[in-house]
Amino acid sequence: MSKNHTKYFTSGPFASASVGIDFLAENLYFSYLLNGSIDHHRELEAKYEIALKHDDEEEITRVKHEIDLYNGVFNLTLTYNYFDELES
Repeated sequence: MSKNHTKYFTSGPFASASVGIDFLAENLYFSYLLNGSIDHHRELEAKYEIALKHDDEEEITRVKHEIDLYNGVFNLTLTYNYFDELES
């Protein structure tokens, strides 16, 4: 294989298809990551409820901190995508 094996078509009839494939791949991977993050967030919420029931202050604090971290990441992602849409 040549050194340029990672380069896509930059002109010609396949150029727009190449860009479209990249866009599709990015969106599929983003959806996969987001789905995994949402699943983990749900698990954290369940752990938080259990910690509340057991009145485990240390676990409540730890899990709440992690939930807040995920909420921040979700908000940042939404904000980034929102501004990206506005620029388009």
